[in-house]
Amino acid sequence: MNRWLIRLLFALAVGGVMGSALWNNIATNRLIEQATGENRAQQTVALAALARRDDFFDLIQSRKLPARLRVADGVEAMNNPDGVKIALAMLRDPDPRVRDRFLETLISIGKDNLEAVAEGLKHSDGKVRNGTVEAMIALGEPSLPHALKMFEEGAARAAATEVLAHFGARSTEGLLRIIATKDDEGLRLDAVAALGRIGDRRATGAILPFLKLPPEKRRVALSALGSIADPSTERVLIEALRSESDDPDARAQVALGLGAIATPNALRALQDALGSLNLAVADAAAIGFQRAGARALPILAESARHPNPAVRRRVAVGLGGIPEAQAATLLGALLNDREPTVRRAAADALGAIGRAEAVPILVRALSHPDGGVVERAAQSLAKIGAPAVRPLIDALGDDNATRAYWAAIALSQIDDAEPALLQAAQTTRTRRYALLALIERNSTAAIPLLQQAANAPDPDLRALAQRGLQQLAP
Repeated sequence: MNRWLIRLLFALAVGGVMGSALWNNIATNRLIEQATGENRAQQTVALAALARRDDFFDLIQSRKLPARLRVADGVEAMNNPDGVKIALAMLRDPDPRVRDRFLETLISIGKDNLEAVAEGLKHSDGKVRNGTVEAMIALGEPSLPHALKMFEEGAARAAATEVLAHFGARSTEGLLRIIATKDDEGLRLDAVAALGRIGDRRATGAILPFLKLPPEKRRVALSALGSIADPSTERVLIEALRSESDDPDARAQVALGLGAIATPNALRALQDALGSLNLAVADAAAIGFQRAGARALPILAESARHPNPAVRRRVAVGLGGIPEAQAATLLGALLNDREPTVRRAAADALGAIGRAEAVPILVRALSHPDGGVVERAAQSLAKIGAPAVRPLIDALGDDNATRAYWAAIALSQIDDAEPALLQAAQTTRTRRYALLALIERNSTAAIPLLQQAANAPDPDLRALAQRGLQQLAP
């Protein structure tokens, strides 16, 4: 009897468990149906219930795209922290259409729920953090206090920094308050780094004391001061640039800051750094000269005669960021440097400055004995674009076949050149290389001209035309 009673009780227990599971499954399915349905009243109630479950994202994911998109309508109707919680989670959806829709939803309801929105800054999923940053930026300055609050939480700090950096100087006072009132050194150093990104000179005085820290922490302050580029810190930055004991990456940022300050002393320090044994620092010095602009030209002209070819190459890089006629002249001289790396850097830099004065220099360089210079000169002419078209068209008829060929290659990469090329293809002197450029451009407008050239007496021209027709034929 006892045995049968035990069996009965066991069966009842199993049945109860199974029945409860079945009932829960039915109830869950009904909840999901309502949450993804079109009855707004039922939907908001169901979504509120789902928001209290840890598995709500997976449950919504089990539904097809249209149903998942409908959830956004319900979330907007909720317009409360539970709705924000759901919207944030849905930024993880694998379908970009769903993510975009819920980002719109987050922005729509975020104004009334900024504290809940800011929670997304510390989410473990990168898509959620990035979406939260985008939403908070879209919601404007009211987001700032919430971003500052989340900045104090380690998991949210990187994403909060993106929000604060976007609002720039408007974030400065809050970050300075963190430096002044918090004891957590890591938090304060991150605030220093954020202030460096913002570049507000009001932060200079608060950052300077951090230079007394050990080198591995001092580097944060140096980088920030380099980014801010306050002229009052010129002496400190020069000393750091010349210090072999300071972090190289921080010194590189310092070089950029000195370029922005661009006083005579700052430029002399950059000149010395062009020959630094640390390549990151030396290369940053070249970019620093770009930031200095025309004020750097006298020192760069002097450094262009430096015996170290690495320095001369960096001079070319520096000149490439200064769109002045004198820069083009100096680079033209460096095209004949005895060191190939210098010559080629000069050819690249002439394209970077984009000045009309660079065009004749580069066209002449198309017949340079250094093939690397020739190729880069063609690329630079293509980069300059429309101002180079007429001189390049003239070069198509040059007696120097190398120059004519590379002129055609450059023209093939300039969209504005096609009308001039079609015209040049009808002139005996420039016909061959104009057709070559049009073929390289895959220009179907050239087909009638190629058909004519296919019957020309010149066998080389006929072969070129036949190749072009094969390539361009529909």
